[in-house]
Amino acid sequence: MDIWDKHRHRTNQSICIIGILILGTKLCQADGDFTQVEREELLKIFPHDEKEKEKMDTVIKDAENDNNSIEYHAQRIKKYITNDNYVFLEFIIAVLYKLAHVDHVYSKEEDEDIRKVAKIFGIKKPWFERCYLYLKEWIFNFYNAKFRKNTL
Repeated sequence: MDIWDKHRHRTNQSICIIGILILGTKLCQADGDFTQVEREELLKIFPHDEKEKEKMDTVIKDAENDNNSIEYHAQRIKKYITNDNYVFLEFIIAVLYKLAHVDHVYSKEEDEDIRKVAKIFGIKKPWFERCYLYLKEWIFNFYNAKFRKNTL
């Protein structure tokens, strides 16, 4: 059964969360190694209790075993999100960038997948590049601050 068919009766809000979990899982698999760090970071995107965590884990496991491409899932998400919510589509791309960098390896496959999703979402290159530079700076500052904190 298709993941989307399994969740077709969910609210639009739930569908968006499920979509991000699916895209995030597909992206993390792109370099051939879906690490525990990536899985934990994916779960951190949305606040959740233990019951919700179990549901999120189920979606992630379903996405891991799903044979559809990241483009397929991006197209499905795009159907649920209207053009009024362009900012939300940008948020999804930012989340994907963050996930792509969490294992400290930004692979060619991850970059290509993010670009494919951005194209499906209609996100233009200038925003795409600003997002990358912003996240690169944020990651540098985060790790730099964490390192300084641990050494003081």
